Amino acid sequence: MINLNQHTLMDAIYNPIFKDTCTFVKTSAETQGEYSELEITLGPLGGNPLHKHTAFCETFTVLEGQLGVSLQGMDRILLPGESVTVEPGDIHRFFNPTNEDVTFRLLFTPGHTGAENMLRILYGLARDGETNKNGIPKSIVHLALCGEMGNSKLPGILSLISPLLKALAWYGKRNKVEQMLLEKYCRQKATVQKQASVL
Repeated sequence: MINLNQHTLMDAIYNPIFKDTCTFVKTSAETQGEYSELEITLGPLGGNPLHKHTAFCETFTVLEGQLGVSLQGMDRILLPGESVTVEPGDIHRFFNPTNEDVTFRLLFTPGHTGAENMLRILYGLARDGETNKNGIPKSIVHLALCGEMGNSKLPGILSLISPLLKALAWYGKRNKVEQMLLEKYCRQKATVQKQASVL
């Protein structure tokens, strides 16, 4: 029997748009919903767009390098060992302000399987060329499904299209688009882990 590390290569995903690698250290399923723990390495000048969540907190802790966090209109640069927690409803984004990689831990509290799956899908779509240069899915149905799945809300004036996105997410579920995305981008890890346990 081969003893494989619990966290195999399949736990890591790469987003060529945001220039980051995300490793799932502990999933919500593994912690019985207490938290989701991720480790992210973000390339030079990479980052994500402004957004907010209502179902969980996010705590960013820098391991190496410098991480920028925009929180409620204020930018803060975190150094190794420093943390910041984003509360539900806070508009935020993270970014790398330097020409060097930054590695940080990201905690969702409580854990959120939907947010984990959203990341897997968004990174997969980016790798497949199905997002624009800002990492936003080209398909508005994919965008709506990812936003609902990951409890990610658009801030400011963009929030006015929330009812439309909700309707499109409903359409995507009814027409099995969500199921297709989950099967394509979120099932591979489980399959690999199952195969590893058999070896």
